[in-house]
Amino acid sequence: MTFDEYQALKGYLNWSLLKEAQKSMLHFRWRLANPLASTPAMDLGRAAHCAVLEPDRFFTDFAYFDGPRRAGKAWEEFAAVNVGRTILKPDDYEKVLAMRDAVFSHKIARRLLRGGKSEVSLKWTDEVTRMRLKARLDHVRGDTLVDFKTTRDLEERVFSRLAVKLGYISQLAMYRMGLIANGHDEGPVYMIAVESEGPFDVAVYELDDEALYAGEEIVRELLQKVKDYRRWTKPPGRYPYLKTLEVPPWFFDDGKDQELILTGLKAREG
Repeated sequence: MTFDEYQALKGYLNWSLLKEAQKSMLHFRWRLANPLASTPAMDLGRAAHCAVLEPDRFFTDFAYFDGPRRAGKAWEEFAAVNVGRTILKPDDYEKVLAMRDAVFSHKIARRLLRGGKSEVSLKWTDEVTRMRLKARLDHVRGDTLVDFKTTRDLEERVFSRLAVKLGYISQLAMYRMGLIANGHDEGPVYMIAVESEGPFDVAVYELDDEALYAGEEIVRELLQKVKDYRRWTKPPGRYPYLKTLEVPPWFFDDGKDQELILTGLKAREG
């Protein structure tokens, strides 16, 4: 199905919404009623995905405007001609093409994207909670799942922390759950990461079973959490109870730094 058809599927829960439950059910309910509005950064990410995964559609779906400002007659005429297309800034347009070329210049990334299908939509019912789920997978080849990410820094330690913080591991675990529910066997899972700034370096990371199983546990906990609380009229926020503010350890490590902070506070009070 097309992306618009996928978006139109009502009553299905996807990862973008489910991950809000990690914050709280209050955040989940808010995002359910207030979908994220598109931003320039999101447009750039979608453009990079399209250029890499659906290159034939890129020049149809995206354009760039090189005028001095998005106002005036020139802009109005350009926008009228390009209705339905996402209009990027010239620099962003060039970045997208550079990211695309970098990915296909990487031997392993190029091999993973050869054959198979891109932008694959799935829907299924979770066997435990009976909740209806959906996912839009970047690329599937047989039982192999390939995800594409743009990043500012793909150094292994930095990117691994980012992958955990942003929920990439749980996201891909959920996607593999969807593949299995649709008749696939457990297959390997890869992430192709490309830097969003020059020199547009590329890395391919494979997720091991330990990480994916841990990610799946998080997904199942969140599904149960949503099932248990989705009927609440006033779902709880992150901290419904009194919390003690825990200051970071470095605050106490250096007595001189602490003395300077306290001196500054006293000066403000005075």
